[in-house]
Amino acid sequence: MRDCSWLLEAREDFPNVRLGSFCCASDRTRDRDDKYNCIAWAVGKKDTFWWPQKLAGYYWPNGLPREPLNRETVENFLRAFETEGFQRCEHAEFESGFEKVALYVNHLEVPKHAARSLPNGGWTSKLGDDEDIEHPTLGVLEGHAYGRAKYFLKRPCPGRPNEPAKQPPPPPAEGPVPPITPIPPPLKSQV
Repeated sequence: MRDCSWLLEAREDFPNVRLGSFCCASDRTRDRDDKYNCIAWAVGKKDTFWWPQKLAGYYWPNGLPREPLNRETVENFLRAFETEGFQRCEHAEFESGFEKVALYVNHLEVPKHAARSLPNGGWTSKLGDDEDIEHPTLGVLEGHAYGRAKYFLKRPCPGRPNEPAKQPPPPPAEGPVPPITPIPPPLKSQV
């Protein structure tokens, strides 16, 4: 069974993560998958690792510059999303008929992560080569590891134009993180 509880223990990197503020979303039987990353996941790809480094196995759209690690530029990432039909927009708010991407940057404006909107108004992210998760707000993943969601793009949803607006999931409750309670074994009558 998949276990995403490690994210709750990464408080230094993800200070806004709380129990109930995310759920594991991958349809995989194993937890890690290094075939794709957050940028690929944000554009709907699961077969390649998107990043502008010149490394074997890394994809970056033709005609866009390769950049050294930790010296990547926002403009290069925005242009990469544009190759997949996204257009820059001003906000992350849900818009019926559109799929959005939020680009997270650190305090130096270096891109660190991307999340994709869901039809319910929430978001989905691939955490490096670890989990695909769903989270109700972009703020859940803001912090030391990814910085903050600052740049936004959108494209028409494939096969879902003019979809009625849905309410986004509620934000997680504030307060201390409760301990993880193990699931008890089934009763003999349920076996």
